[in-house]
Amino acid sequence: MKKSNPIAEQSKQWLAQSLFDLMEKQNYSEITITEISENAQLARRTFYRNFRSKEDVVIYSCTQLCESYMRYLDEDMEYSIRHIIQVYFTFWQEHIDYLTVLTDHHLICHLIDVSNEYWPQIYGRFREYWKADCSDKELEYCLLFNMGGLWNLLMKWLYDENRETPLEMERMIHKSLHYFMKSI
Repeated sequence: MKKSNPIAEQSKQWLAQSLFDLMEKQNYSEITITEISENAQLARRTFYRNFRSKEDVVIYSCTQLCESYMRYLDEDMEYSIRHIIQVYFTFWQEHIDYLTVLTDHHLICHLIDVSNEYWPQIYGRFREYWKADCSDKELEYCLLFNMGGLWNLLMKWLYDENRETPLEMERMIHKSLHYFMKSI
């Protein structure tokens, strides 16, 4: 495993924060590498030592967010559906500003792409918790079905002006799943 340079990592974080700050005020397409670097109080060459493009910075930020989510999951090892829904919405509520900026600039697809790379790790956690009442393929389909639903609910929730709390989301989704399962 490649050892990371703490100074380079700090520069990446500053550049990512700089881009985020600029995106709160400007259109993403109009933001330049020079502006990102100057706003981060770093040289342009530092930007290019760490990234090839603005898009790389967005992908880096999405990766950092997904890694943060994985650590968030590790803090609490309860894998019941109800609990996972509440944890999911609690995490995203804490990062609502970032989600909003990504969505406003039509960059949310990067978060989807990056988060899909983390599903195998999440899959492994569920496999251990649910102890093989289903095959690997069945579990994979179940998780993909659930994650697609959660993602769409997250997008709906993000656009609502009067957002429900994570607990309210858990209750509504649990009730919906109950009615869904009753119909099968």
